[in-house]
Amino acid sequence: MVGAVVQGVWFAFLRPPKAWHGKASVHRSSQACPSQKRATCLKGTVRKDRARQGGVARAGSQAGGRAGRQAAAPRRGARTDGAIRCGDRPSRAGLEGWRPGPARPPAAQRPSGRRPFSVAPAERAGAMGRRGAPLRLLLCAALLPAAAAAGLFELTVLHTNDVHARVEQTSRDSGKCSGRDCFGGVARRAAKVREVRRTHRNVLLLDAGDQYQGTVWFSFFKGWEVVRFMNLLGYDAMTLGNHEFDNGVDGLLDPLLKNINCSVVSANIKASKRLAKRIDGYYLPYKILKVGSERIGIVGYTTKETPVLSNPGQDLVFEDEVVALQPQVDKLTTLGVNKIIALGHSGFTVDKRIAQKVKGVDVVIGGHTNTFLYTGAPPSDEVPAGDYPFMVESDDGRQVPVVQAYAFGKYLGYLNITFDDKGNVVRAAGNPILLDSSIPEDPAVKAEVESMKLQLQNFSSQEIGKTIVYLNGTSQACRFRECNMGNLICDAVVYNNLRHPDDNEWNHVSMCIVNGGGIRGPINERNNNGTITLEELLSVLPFGGTFDLLQIKGSMLKAAFEHSVHRHGQGTGELLQVSGIKVLYDLTQKPGSRVVSLKVLCTDCRVPVYVPIQMEKTYKVLLPSFLAGGGDGYYMLKGAPSNHSSGDLDVDVVSNYITRMGRVFPAVEGRVMFSAGTVLQGHLYLLSGLFLLACLTTLSVF
Repeated sequence: MVGAVVQGVWFAFLRPPKAWHGKASVHRSSQACPSQKRATCLKGTVRKDRARQGGVARAGSQAGGRAGRQAAAPRRGARTDGAIRCGDRPSRAGLEGWRPGPARPPAAQRPSGRRPFSVAPAERAGAMGRRGAPLRLLLCAALLPAAAAAGLFELTVLHTNDVHARVEQTSRDSGKCSGRDCFGGVARRAAKVREVRRTHRNVLLLDAGDQYQGTVWFSFFKGWEVVRFMNLLGYDAMTLGNHEFDNGVDGLLDPLLKNINCSVVSANIKASKRLAKRIDGYYLPYKILKVGSERIGIVGYTTKETPVLSNPGQDLVFEDEVVALQPQVDKLTTLGVNKIIALGHSGFTVDKRIAQKVKGVDVVIGGHTNTFLYTGAPPSDEVPAGDYPFMVESDDGRQVPVVQAYAFGKYLGYLNITFDDKGNVVRAAGNPILLDSSIPEDPAVKAEVESMKLQLQNFSSQEIGKTIVYLNGTSQACRFRECNMGNLICDAVVYNNLRHPDDNEWNHVSMCIVNGGGIRGPINERNNNGTITLEELLSVLPFGGTFDLLQIKGSMLKAAFEHSVHRHGQGTGELLQVSGIKVLYDLTQKPGSRVVSLKVLCTDCRVPVYVPIQMEKTYKVLLPSFLAGGGDGYYMLKGAPSNHSSGDLDVDVVSNYITRMGRVFPAVEGRVMFSAGTVLQGHLYLLSGLFLLACLTTLSVF
């Protein structure tokens, strides 16, 4: 009845003159005369200009906007920088011979998005003419209370983190997939993203860093695969992870920063004057995106540990995240933005600290620690570290949702947030979506994957050897305890350094250490009859470093093993995998006092045995060049050049060893142990054992 009356009033008094038909329509949002648009409503402003010419960037959907999106290149809204949005680039057969057009200019030089809707004065006068003005005012006034009561804004955030070049679908444990039990991949993610955009009104797609590094795709394409598929999927914004700097600033600028279509944000990375001329404007501290009728601020951050984890060079400074974020959030608040998302790559502990300490941040979307959060029974093997979203009470009394989406593209983070008209979060709910085989792959994106994959075949299909056991290189194993993939790698390094014995020593070196975070995946012995290819080995050791020789005192070596477990249990990558060493830890002791026993394999002996380390004796140790340079916080290993000799490429060392052996079968041998009194150790062994059992049981079905 009410609808009929309103419709009658419209046609009798409020409908614009016929001269308007086909030229413009009265501005309407999803709510009649919402409070923030009262002036627009009362003045009868019309919508004439749908071009992207000013204002702020738009994301999410307008009426009918989703229907025309092509599957292969889903279009998003206008950008603040005037460049095309992620997904606008037409499909190509691959990257062979392809380079995009001129690289986009820095954001500071790009025009900003969409100008406000406006009409000519004569048309505005017609809208407010004698015929309908009083009744139009009356109708708007009557509808305003209902709009105010419905002044909630619902936002859906889809998010990824730590994808690590997993372009193709992967196995349950994020290694190479063969068979039906496959997960993730950009084609499957594209299909789910398109579905959510079609069924939800206001959607953002965000990435929390570490798209770079991890498979043969990155080893070959050097980041062009990231640009290609992030553009196809239509990401709205991303932050920089530490691995985005693995190829230095040059490898970050080109291809990523100069060719990605979405906004790149990080507030705590500051460039020197020398570098600023090259990099300024390609990433920003924050970006304002227009989503539906609202402005959303996206402020970014990157782990301050990046200089010890990667290769950013001397011209970038990584500030404390909380200190750097607060002034940028304050700027957004001054600009009238009251819905602010912190998008970062510093780990779950820092994410929670930001939620607590940075006033004005409403939501935190993180990465770096591969944290799996889930509410309810988890859908796969990952054990949740907490509920999704994980709610943190801020110092000013607000409840701030914090989320991550595990890693490797196995899940798509899915968070629904409801804001009130003041920008307060009144509801936050969701869960990561497991991208399993029940979700079909997008055919157009899949075709692009297959086209680019042709370029990898000769490079990656070389057979190295075979394994007759599961090579467990998962982060759940190698970052928490001894793993047999770590044993294989270290044994290969020692073997590579065997020299002719002399009268005093059977070999000049017997020890190897490798940081668990440098081991990037498993190899399944049930795939291809246990065949190990170069592609699989590059997925395990993707960084292209060398295994070097270091001379170091026993006291410094002990300090390194204390550092190995100084924050054990957080999933960081410091835990050392070893060969020629036996270590016993007690995690109930305070950090710095957790090494109970440390023994090394003697070299000045005819029968090698393990002997206690001597603090003042100088030892030779083999280790990745990353650690020899002080990476992962191992500053005690960064010695003088006279004590450090560069070695062979890591992949060459391990592949030559596997080829020489023909078949490998490394075991877990008790090289790294935790005292029986450590409750956490028992818990970790139980969880990792259950994880491995679930993996192998599932694989045996297929």
